[in-house]
Amino acid sequence: MANTLNLRAEPSEEQETLSDGSPPDAKKRRMLQDCEAGRENEAVAAAAASRMVADPLDSGAPTSGSSFGQFSEKSVRMMQQMGYKAGTGLGKSGQGRIDLIETSSQKGRSGLGMKMDQLDSAATQFDAAEEIITMPETITWLHNCSKMDDPGISQEELNTWLVIGPAKRTIHDETRFCDPKLLQQIIEGKSVFDLLGAGDMRKARYRSNPFELIRNNIFMNRAAVKLANLDSMCDWTITQPLDRDGQLLVKDDEVFYFADVCAGPGGFSEYMLWRKGWRAKGFGFTLRAVNDFKLESFIAGTPETFEPYYGPHEDGNVYDPVNIDGFSEYVLSQTDTGVHLMLADGGISVENEENIQEILTKQLFLCQVIVALDIVRPNGSLVLKVFDQFTPFSVGLVYLLYRCFAQISICKPNSSRPANSERYIVCKWKKSNVGIITKHLKDVNRRMFLKRDPETDILELVADSVIRENREFFEYVRNSNDQFGRNQVNALQKIAAFCRNRDLIESRQHEVKKRCLELWSLPDASRTIPKTKGDPDQYIDKFYEIWRSLLKSVSLPERSVMPDLRVSFPSAHDWYFVPIGNANNQGKNLRSMLLGKGGKEVYRFDTKQRGWTLVKDIAIELPPKTIIYGEIVRELQGEGKSQIVINTLHIIDGLVLGGEDIRCLPLAKRNARCHQFAKALNKPIMNTATSDAISTASSANIGSSLQIRAKRHYSLFDMELFFGSLKSCELKTGNSRLGYRVTNIINPDRLYVPYGLLFLREVKPDYMKTLSKKQNKFYYFHTKTKESRFPEQFNNQEKETLATFDETFHTRLFWEWTHVHQVQDKVEEKRGDQVYRVDFNNYLKANYMC
Repeated sequence: MANTLNLRAEPSEEQETLSDGSPPDAKKRRMLQDCEAGRENEAVAAAAASRMVADPLDSGAPTSGSSFGQFSEKSVRMMQQMGYKAGTGLGKSGQGRIDLIETSSQKGRSGLGMKMDQLDSAATQFDAAEEIITMPETITWLHNCSKMDDPGISQEELNTWLVIGPAKRTIHDETRFCDPKLLQQIIEGKSVFDLLGAGDMRKARYRSNPFELIRNNIFMNRAAVKLANLDSMCDWTITQPLDRDGQLLVKDDEVFYFADVCAGPGGFSEYMLWRKGWRAKGFGFTLRAVNDFKLESFIAGTPETFEPYYGPHEDGNVYDPVNIDGFSEYVLSQTDTGVHLMLADGGISVENEENIQEILTKQLFLCQVIVALDIVRPNGSLVLKVFDQFTPFSVGLVYLLYRCFAQISICKPNSSRPANSERYIVCKWKKSNVGIITKHLKDVNRRMFLKRDPETDILELVADSVIRENREFFEYVRNSNDQFGRNQVNALQKIAAFCRNRDLIESRQHEVKKRCLELWSLPDASRTIPKTKGDPDQYIDKFYEIWRSLLKSVSLPERSVMPDLRVSFPSAHDWYFVPIGNANNQGKNLRSMLLGKGGKEVYRFDTKQRGWTLVKDIAIELPPKTIIYGEIVRELQGEGKSQIVINTLHIIDGLVLGGEDIRCLPLAKRNARCHQFAKALNKPIMNTATSDAISTASSANIGSSLQIRAKRHYSLFDMELFFGSLKSCELKTGNSRLGYRVTNIINPDRLYVPYGLLFLREVKPDYMKTLSKKQNKFYYFHTKTKESRFPEQFNNQEKETLATFDETFHTRLFWEWTHVHQVQDKVEEKRGDQVYRVDFNNYLKANYMC
């Protein structure tokens, strides 16, 4: 049976948080005050005991308590009964202690006979002149100059490179890729602190590290700050990736896809969502339970577009080949060709085994690489946390990454504590055809996962001769190991010096913090929980000041389409329509303005009361600062008796999306943005609004929410195209109706029965868009001034002629279908107060010859 390790970011490094939200300085002061208070209490107790023995008494007779300072008559009487005399100690010969008892000066485990010779030796070796602080850090790239789309390695080569031998539990002899003396210094430097109390070590590290005051900034943990640091080092190409020609890899109308692997509780993802907002969609894969993602702690960047996944076995074990394949399939099904960026922040507990951390994490390193090669799209990027890179296994894995990407860098950001072995591999521009290497590494992991022989292990992935032949790669790895090693030894010696001398301080901490926050574009602020509770009107006033000026427009009811279509549609070019799935706006069948305050706290706008009402009994999840116009549609899956109903939110139009104001965009651009918004928000595993689970994938998530779609807008000239797309379907009641089909990525396609069409105006109410027959191009006619102008004759044609959200909203028209004859292509008898499909055909033929 395979061993399942506790994959997580290390508690001592990545998971430190300020649970009470206090600024780092305040927390430090409070901690020191508590320590001093404890020492003072000890001193008072000791002094009191000594005074009871040593304070001289004026006479042998009892005196009032005031004659003996703070001691009571009862305590003085007890001392006298034991034979106490002024100026002498207790005992038959007066041999008891007279001097005051000194307060304890013990440091952790030191004292009490323990000798700390190693600590003293390390402390004396610290040389402040060798500590170099570079802000900003320099990053050195190793370029793969091959122009091929594949790594150029065959399966036969990979097989022959494998070396299997006795499992190793030591690192001291791994000197192929580093200076042997330096490796010995690192091992000795770490061992110095084995006998030192953890509290002393932390305090000394806090005081000695120039970058310590930065802490976790506004995020849940320090991992988020490290990613901000790395993003800055890479010229912001982690969150704004570029292609090889220097152009943005993710276009403005596309969703930025990223994956966060072995990353609970989610600091990396919180940073990504803080920096990118709802335009980034994240897929999380980590161990469940204790080390799970803490979505409730995503405060700086909210988690509505983040989706945890735990694999078919639902435990999040990245070592498990079944989970790896399941996660890859799920991500690829939603992202077409994969994610733009994968982040990996895995670590395991190595308490008392810090020197072999690299060996203990080798399979973790391997599995994270496998996932990256599986799910990162061509030209995508990888940011991967690793530790020491001394063993042939680790270096071989880095070599394979080097062959699979156009360039890589092994770097250590300033925010990563200098005394630890942590570093990051950043890989850019993944090659297209890496399947051979991916399959090979999966076979290697399967062998390690099954672990049939615990005494043997895979020691090398790439032959030593191959690595040494590539001199550029070999020198790069060795130089990085030596550079990081020297800095680490110096940092360990510095901590030893600060442990030995508690009076030492690092005077540059405040200056360094200020400079780093500027370089990393982070606010100089502490973590606070945003106030979203309370009155929705007050909430909306804080982020969208013009809302009150729109109240009149958004409170107007929709009007009906007139039987004389020329009255409703003076120009067919001005309008679009969408199918509507609700005949009325009551209960769950709502069609309304919706306000999102984050999570499932969503309100609907009551046009009569001109106020907001909390949506209950429907799990809609929207990012904070969102205002949309939409409806809840009862989508149907299957037919007849086996048919099930799934409630779904359909976005008709948008005003503000996650704080992004799209009110003044043209209707077509608003619709495109709403499609992008819905794509980022959708979570197929979680989008189950009935007790019948639709998905065959893992359902291990934190509660379900409605699937979200943005409606497709049809031109009036596409009326017959729309009706031609409707298909007859059998309802659960046995009746047949025309249904409109909607597609899903993972789950089966569905349909819903339209109850009418809602018409949305694209052109401002005072304008008509008309086609010039002479010049065969569109112009705009102002209905009041009677002036006609072509687009090029406007200073800003889009702004001057196209409707804003509120202009589209208050001019909307509804064509309700109350009888089946209204949607038939032929009607023998019509009612004069109703509108029919054939009316639109006649209108378009008569006025537009189509």
